[in-house]
Amino acid sequence: MAKYYFGGHNDESCYSLQYHLEYMAENGIEEMIVFEAKIERGSGYFFCKHFFETGETREICGKLCELYKPRNGKSGICRHYGYVYEQTDKSKLLKRIL
Repeated sequence: MAKYYFGGHNDESCYSLQYHLEYMAENGIEEMIVFEAKIERGSGYFFCKHFFETGETREICGKLCELYKPRNGKSGICRHYGYVYEQTDKSKLLKRIL
């Protein structure tokens, strides 16, 4: 599974290291500290990859959603279901290569 990191420019979302490096290049940032993300399990929340929103699993995701599409084609978890991440205290200093 790919690793994701929270950055100083947006602490509500986490992205790959490549994303952070591209962000730094586009915005002229020389150094940036990023924090490793980990999956938050058992919180009752999920991230919908289609709508790019966080919601409560039992209220929104499933047959109540008009775009619900089971991963196996029959029933179960929707193919748009994604994890919610939380920030850890493990940090990395990214330096932009000039």
